Amino acid sequence: MFLRRLRTSAALRRGASDGGVLAALRTELSHELASSAPSDTPPFHSQDAPDFVTVSDAPRAQDVLLRRRGDSDEVLVSALLAPLQFADQAPLPRAALMKVFVSKPGAAPVLHFDCRTFWVGEDGGDADYAIDAVRYHPIPGDAAEGKYEGPEFRDLDPGLKAALREFLAARGVNSKLAGSILHHLLQKERSQYVNWLKTLEVAFAKNH
Repeated sequence: MFLRRLRTSAALRRGASDGGVLAALRTELSHELASSAPSDTPPFHSQDAPDFVTVSDAPRAQDVLLRRRGDSDEVLVSALLAPLQFADQAPLPRAALMKVFVSKPGAAPVLHFDCRTFWVGEDGGDADYAIDAVRYHPIPGDAAEGKYEGPEFRDLDPGLKAALREFLAARGVNSKLAGSILHHLLQKERSQYVNWLKTLEVAFAKNH
């Protein structure tokens, strides 16, 4: 997220009944607004994913759900940001967890791909995705505990792994879609963060 270390001076904290919380909130809010963070993020739309339509992208929800319908199958993509990770107390570039479901129209079997999207190089540049697992469900929701769901994706034959990635690419799941989703989710989280700061500022200002 935007975990800057707030350094509220002792002068600001002295005489403040809230311990300087309101001043710190306003400092952080000013910083976020100065960086052009929008208060509301528009629903997902990308020129790099013209075949996908948004099924769900509520402003207060953390995830986004997309759908692509073709002549032979339907693809659902659900994604949300992965938990923030640190290295030596510094936040690492954000990644997103992405699930892809492929099914035939009117048919029950579902192919389920667990994927991870990530930046290649600097944040906001190029992105890519990796497949972590592939599952086959004879019926939706058929994921009983203890049921064998196949080997680890990394242990599959390299040719099979490449073929499965090509299978997704043919259905619009590619690095461009991964980048569009990751960029949108980061914008969405920033908007939610700004709105959260504004809510706290109003709450603390009432009691100041």
